[in-house]
Amino acid sequence: MANRRDESRRPSARGGRGTGAGRSSSPAPGQESPPRRRAFWIAVAAALAALNIVLATLVLTGGGDDDDPLADRVAELEAQEEANQTELVGQLTEQATAAHAGLLSVIAGLHAVVPSGAPPVGPVAGADPASWHTAVGAAIGTFGDAPSGSTEFNTTRNGLLLAIDLLGSAATAYEGAVAAPDGAERDRLLELAGRLRDQAVAAWSVAATQLDVLNIDAGNGHVHITLPSRPGEQVDPHGGVGFEPSQEDHENHT
Repeated sequence: MANRRDESRRPSARGGRGTGAGRSSSPAPGQESPPRRRAFWIAVAAALAALNIVLATLVLTGGGDDDDPLADRVAELEAQEEANQTELVGQLTEQATAAHAGLLSVIAGLHAVVPSGAPPVGPVAGADPASWHTAVGAAIGTFGDAPSGSTEFNTTRNGLLLAIDLLGSAATAYEGAVAAPDGAERDRLLELAGRLRDQAVAAWSVAATQLDVLNIDAGNGHVHITLPSRPGEQVDPHGGVGFEPSQEDHENHT
C-alpha cells in the first residue's frame, strides 16, 4: 500500500496530471506569461502616444517652415510680386491722372451740344469733334503697352481704357448727328452721343473706385481721380456711377 501511495505522487512520464512537486511552473515553448503580454502592449501604447505628441507639435508649429527652403522661396516670390504690384499701381495712377486732364476738354465739348441731364442742344458753332478724338487718342496713349499685373490691376486698367474709348464713340455719334439732316435721325444720334458720354463717365467711376482700392492696398492711401459729366461738377468718389441702364432703350429695334 505504501508503494502505491508513493507512485501516485510521482509525475506522469507523459506529462499528464501529476500533482505536487512534479508539476512544472514554466510556460510552454512559444507562449508568454500574461504579465509579459501586458507589459508589451503598454509599451506600444506609450510609443504611439509619444508619436502623436510629436506630430501635433509639428502641425502647430508649422512643421519647421523656418528652415524649409521651399517655404523661403515662396515667401521671396510673394514679396517680389507685392513690390511689382505696388510699382504698377503707382504707374497706373500717374497714367490715369494724365489721361483725366486731357479728357476734360472732351467732357466740356460734349456738354455744350448734349448737356448732361438735359435735352440735346444740337450742332453748335465752335464744337470740334476732331479735337475730341485727338484728346481721346492721346489719353489712350498715356497707358502704353499693357504690363503683367494682377487681375485687380488689369481690370482697373481695362476699365479706364473702356471709359476713354466710350468718349471717343460719343464724339463719333456727334459727328454723325452733324452730318445727318435735321430731323429724327439727327435727334437720335444726338441722344446717342449723350448716352455714350454718360456711359463713359460711369465706366470711369467704376474703374477709378477700383484704382482707389489698389492704392489703399499698396499703402498709398486714398486716390480719387473722378471724371465729371459736365464742367465744374463735384463728383462724390463713393456716390455710385450716376448711370442706370434702361431696358426700354433696347426694345423695338427690329
